[in-house]
Formats: sequence, structure tokens, C-alpha cells
Amino acid sequence: MTKKSKKGSNASEGRTESAVTEEEKKSESSSVPTPGAACPANTNDDVPFLLRKHNLDSRRFFVTLIATMAASFYIGSTRGPVDTFDAIVGPLIFGKGHVRLNARQKQQTQVVPDETSEDGWTILRHAPPVPPEPASDAEAVDGMNHRRKPTDRLAELGDLIDRAEGEEDKRDAGQHLLMDMRNIASAFLGNEEKLVRAMMDVVEESGLSPLLSYNCNQLDPAGHTCIGVLLETYFSFHTWPEEGVITLDMFSNGPLPLITVIPIIKRFFGILRDIENEGPGIILEDTEYDPTKVVLNWAHQLRGFRTRAERTSNYLDDESDLALWVTTNIDHQKKDEVFSYQTKMQRVDIWDILGSDATPNYFDMKSGPYPLGDPHYKNSEFANPERLLFLNGIIQSANDTQQVYAETLVHPAMFAHRNPKRVAIIGGGDGATLREVLKHKTVEQVVVLEKDEEFVQIAREHLKQNNDCSNQVGAVPVCFDDPRADIRYVDAIPYFKNSFDLDQGQIAEDEKFDVVIIDAEDPTVANTLNEEQFLDAIVGSLTEEGIVAVEVGAAPSIYDPPEDRSLNKIRDAFFKHLEKRIDSLFVYEESRCGFYEPHAFVVGCMNKICRNYWYSKSDAIDYEIYERIHPSVDKEPALFHFDGSTQHGYKYIPRAWEDLYCRREPEPEECKYRQLDLKKEVIDWNDNFEVKKDEDGNVGIYTTTEIQEGSYIMAEELAASLFISSETHKNLVDSTQSMPESNTVVIDNFIEFTEKYGRESLTEGPGSKVIEIGPSILGRRLKEREKTNAARIASFLPPLPTYSPVFERNRRMFDVLVVATRNIAKGEELLIFDD
Repeated sequence: MTKKSKKGSNASEGRTESAVTEEEKKSESSSVPTPGAACPANTNDDVPFLLRKHNLDSRRFFVTLIATMAASFYIGSTRGPVDTFDAIVGPLIFGKGHVRLNARQKQQTQVVPDETSEDGWTILRHAPPVPPEPASDAEAVDGMNHRRKPTDRLAELGDLIDRAEGEEDKRDAGQHLLMDMRNIASAFLGNEEKLVRAMMDVVEESGLSPLLSYNCNQLDPAGHTCIGVLLETYFSFHTWPEEGVITLDMFSNGPLPLITVIPIIKRFFGILRDIENEGPGIILEDTEYDPTKVVLNWAHQLRGFRTRAERTSNYLDDESDLALWVTTNIDHQKKDEVFSYQTKMQRVDIWDILGSDATPNYFDMKSGPYPLGDPHYKNSEFANPERLLFLNGIIQSANDTQQVYAETLVHPAMFAHRNPKRVAIIGGGDGATLREVLKHKTVEQVVVLEKDEEFVQIAREHLKQNNDCSNQVGAVPVCFDDPRADIRYVDAIPYFKNSFDLDQGQIAEDEKFDVVIIDAEDPTVANTLNEEQFLDAIVGSLTEEGIVAVEVGAAPSIYDPPEDRSLNKIRDAFFKHLEKRIDSLFVYEESRCGFYEPHAFVVGCMNKICRNYWYSKSDAIDYEIYERIHPSVDKEPALFHFDGSTQHGYKYIPRAWEDLYCRREPEPEECKYRQLDLKKEVIDWNDNFEVKKDEDGNVGIYTTTEIQEGSYIMAEELAASLFISSETHKNLVDSTQSMPESNTVVIDNFIEFTEKYGRESLTEGPGSKVIEIGPSILGRRLKEREKTNAARIASFLPPLPTYSPVFERNRRMFDVLVVATRNIAKGEELLIFDD
């Protein structure tokens, strides 16, 4: 498309150079004095005094200069500083009509007829300032003027704190706003006068700095490219009238957030196309087309250079989740602000978004007008937008996945406790965590410690799905109103410090908790929640078998450096402090919470008994769900994501956690045994051992070949060992007491076998047994290490630590594998150390 050069429009009522008549030019030339001639007197009384021509008397000049300096010194000493130029010199130079504008008045000037310069730029003049209208909804907050302008909701994304009078933000940083619009009227897009008028209206209403000049070029065959220059901003756009498309571009280094200008631009530039007279404009085959609506895509980005602290504290910075998920993505089909507000505690942003390639999910199809699988569902017409919640720019939940997140945080901890009755939730103001806790029949009271009461009210109104308990049999519609819920608008940190103590436990009226769930700021990045005294108070608030649960941020990778030397050093300190205070610590990950990367969670137990429940079989967990969870009204499963198989997956912590753990200094002892040494031999039963009796008639296992130190003894046979939980063993014993004696022979024999050849597992939990079922049971066990030549790997390890991904990932290998502790000669008896 070629450009036709066109000068900016001339709307001035005054005359330009092109309007000067020939007669005036002759008059001007005749008035020019010839060399040596006396200067004629200036008879034009309208010319300002200082611009008139005068004969110069040096004596009078110096007397006047000295008098002026003396007067200025006297006025400055007695009256304070004055704007001498504007008050005295200005009227002398510019005439009596000169008026000085302050910073706020400059933004409130009205554009008057413009003047076109020679290079095609239209230079705008400004009329005297118009008195500003009284600000609406103003209130004093912490000594600052807190205003919310009566604009569309997007204005709430702006800086609500007005700057002090005269304060400016002059730095090497700014904002960039891009907007694409279609279904726009071609008559509007092809009319330069209307386009410029719309630009001026946007500048005037948005409060941007005054428009100084603009330039437009008409394109061939149609369309315009225009750019307007403001004091701190530029405003440019390009139009395609036939296609009904306009693209706009704004940059500013001023204090006003450009994102607040979006609804204003849409109002003045979003002139809907007349389909009958102008045609449909551009139609994209792979996108939805609605001729009754203006399509708007936009993206906002902060530009320039900022410090790390400035970037992390700005909720619109590229590193914030709000920018990543919403403001910097221009391709979303739908991007609607539901609610944006700065409470006394935090910033709350709620958005509805629909991706460029979104299609209906299963639940969208079920609620749609067509049967499942219908071709109508191949596009986004019936796809519901995703509602996102951000606090201080950090993503908290999405309506499609919030239930997965809440179940992942709550239920592993709740089912790790045999009978949770009293639960505390730190944070959780949206109500999702409360909803999941209330599903447990054993729960008698839930204390929610949420310091931001305004946020709870916002969640009631705009996040109803998160706190909806209407599908629970016997429950109230809103979870916050459940009689078991005790909602307290207090700061959890002083509450716990003043109510509980690590050594004394309960020191106030409140009783201890069976489960404490932290659903506030991530304690691995928030120094306040990572404070040792606060964590000690939480530990002090737990009952004897109490449990604490918390989400600990994005999951690590195998490439991460040691956490105490990385950006996750706060998480490392959090882990190490809890390791000193509780008995068992489990880490698990969930990749379906709606975040861009898997997130990690921690369950900490005061008593090892929780290991029995943590490592329960999947069918045992499913049975507990059936017994303990309230049924749903619609007869669908009450839990959307969590079940026995899900918990089974949580038992196996990903390897990255083991790698990070073994990068600690000094390296934990168990890290030396976290995998089989491939340089060592595996000595199986066949052709390497035989059963014989010694001189005293004792049966033993003897070698038929030489075995080197470190070799693995009967690894395949030992790997077949049977693991029985304490609950299973108890059920077997109970069954023999409830059955006729003649029918219990087999069970009695099995129990006797487990007592004789079984031993307690090191890692599965108290009462859990490992029963060897191969030929290794014939080998002799001795308690004197110096008399033996073989031992289980576990015997070389320290006692089970509170937290050890190595133990958790290799627990069964440590429980059963036996290695040669020295060279074993051919024909020597195998003697296994048993501690």
C-alpha cells in the first residue's frame, strides 16, 4: 500500500502563511527601511511593550536594571518566592492575557483552532484552563488523596493514589498499549476529521497530557495513518476502512496507567459497522464472527528498566501473573475485567478470559443445546470463559481448576489423620479450602483466620463457585454460613503467637487443632509466614497426632542448584525448620491445579502414626472416602479429583526433590545408597547358595562361590517380600476371633508365620511388617555386627529422618536388600546382621 503525502489539517480560524494577500506582502516590503534611513516610529499600540522598537539610552538602561534587581531582592526577602516571569515579565512579553497553568490545569485545557506548520504537522494551541469539576468518591486514606474516577471498570486497574501537586515521574521507563479493533464503520475509518476528533476526545477525557501536535497520511487506496504527540505520550493508529479494522499504539512515560484508557478508546473509536450499507468487513474462517459487536484485542506492557524490587512489586509488570495471564496477551478472544479493587490489605483482580483456540470442555457441552460430540462444539461459541483470581498480581485460582487445587491441598492431610475434628485454615478467604474441609463428617469446627474481610465479601459476590456448599447433603448454600465455620477477621500470625507455644502448647482459651491448613501467602516466599516463632506456634497448636498442610510453590527441576543457594532459599529454610519440630514430612506434586507448572505441597505430622495412613492402599483410601465424606445432592462423586489412586501417586515424590536433598551440605548419609551400584554383582540363589545343617543340627545357608564385599545377596528373592500394614494385621487377628475356630486355621498359621519371619518396616509406619517369603528366611540372624558377613542396607543408615526424599523414594529397597559386608569365602555360612 503506497502512501500519499498529506499535510496535517488546518482548523485554525486565524490566518496561515498561505492566506497572506499580495497587497499585504507589498505593504510589508514598502515598510522595510533602506540602509542608513531612520527607523520609523511604531504606531501599533497592540504590540506588547517589550516587543516595540525603542531608541536605547545606556544610562537609563543600567539605572532600570539596578532598580529592578533591588526590587526583586526586596520582594524575595519579604514576600517569599514568586513566579517573577509569569507575574511580571510574562504580561510584558505576551500581553495582558498571559496566564500560567499548573500541572493539573495543563491537563484540563481545551483545544482551540490549530495551526499547520510547513512540514505537515498540525500544531495545537490551547485555551485558558477550565476549572476542574469536583472529584467524586474521594476520601482521605493514610494522608493521601484516594480517588476513583467514574469510568468503566478498567479504570480500577489504574493508580488509585493521586500524586502530590507538581510531582512528576521522569525516568527511563514507561508503558506500551497495543489495541486491535474490527467490525468498525468504514465511513469512520476513512474520515480523517472524525479520526482526529476521536483522538482528541480520548486525550481530553482520559486525563493524558495535552495533545501538542498530530500528523496524518492518507493511504492508497484507502485508510489513514496518524500519530499524535503529547507531552509525555504518543498516540498512533492505522485504519483499513474496507476491512473494518483499526490498530492503535500508545506509549507513555507519564504517571497515568494507559490501561485505564482502554474503555475510553473503545467508546470513541469503536463505531460499529453498518453491515447492510458497508458490508461485513473482514471475516476470519477459523474465528467466531458476530457482526453486532465490536471486536477488541489489547495488550499492555511496562517498558524500560526497573529494579528487581520495583518489578516484583508492580502487579502489571511482565513478571507478574496478571501480566502473564491477562494484560500482555493480545490474542485472547475474550478478556473482561470482572472486578478490580484495592482493599485495605491487598489488591484483588478478577478476570474472565477465553483463549484464542478455546473449545468447549465436557461440562460446557453438557450444559449446551446439542448432544455430546456435535460438530457445533468444535469452535469456541459454546466455551465458557475462565474466571481467574489474582491477589497482588499473583494467580490464586481459576474456576476450571480451583476444585483440583483445593482438594490437593486439603484431603491428603485430612485423610492422613484418623479422626480430624477441629481444623484451622490460615487465609482461604475465597472459601474453596473451607468447602473441602466441610465435606468431612468428622469435622466439628473450622476456624478460618482471614485478615481481609473485604476479600471475603468480594468472593461471596464474584467467586460463588469457590464457596458453594449447596451440593452437599444437609449443608447450607454458602460455605461461610455453615454453623461449623467460625470466620475470624484477624491476622493469623499474632493469633497463633498469642494463643499457642511450642513448649507449653495451649496458652489461651482456644483449644488445639487436629489439622492446620495454610492457604494464605506462600510461606516459602513470604518472610512473614516463614517466621520461626510463627511456625513454632503452629506446631504448638497441633494435637498429639496433629497435621499441618501447606502449598510450597512451583515444583523444582533436576537442574536446580541447592535451594539454600537459589531463589528458593526461603523454602529451604522453611523445610529445615519444620524438620526440627515435627516427626514426619511428606512432599507431593500436582500438575492439574491450573498453573503453568506443577505445584508442590507439604504434609507434616506430629506422630509417625500418620505414615500408616499416608501409605495406605488406594482401596483403603477409597473406603475412607466413602465412610467420611458427605454425599452430594446430585448423586455425583463428592470429590472431583482426589481418590485412592490419586493419593497412591502422591506417595512417590519426583526425583528432583531427591536430587536437591542430596545437594545439601554436608550430603545426607542415605544419599550414598539411593540407587544400586552397577559395579557390584547381584548374587542370586541359583548355583550360589545351598541349605545345610551344621554340627549342632542348625539349618543355615552356605555359599557355593566366592562373594565380593558390597555384592547384593539374593536381591530378586528378597524383592518378593510381603508388606502388611498394621491395619491389615489387626484385621486378620480380629477375624480369627469372630469366626468359628475350625475356619481360622489357615489365618492362624499365616499370623504365626508373620510373627516368626516378619519384622517392622523402617518406613511404612508403626506396626507395618516386612515378611520374607523366599529362601532367605533360612539364613541365620545375629545381633553382633562383628560376627556377621552380610546386612540389610537399612542397617548402614541413620534413623529415619523427619524429611528424606531418599528414604521415601527407596523405602522398600532399604527395607529388604542385603549386601555383603566383607568378602565371603566359598563354603562359608551366610550370617545376616539383624539389629
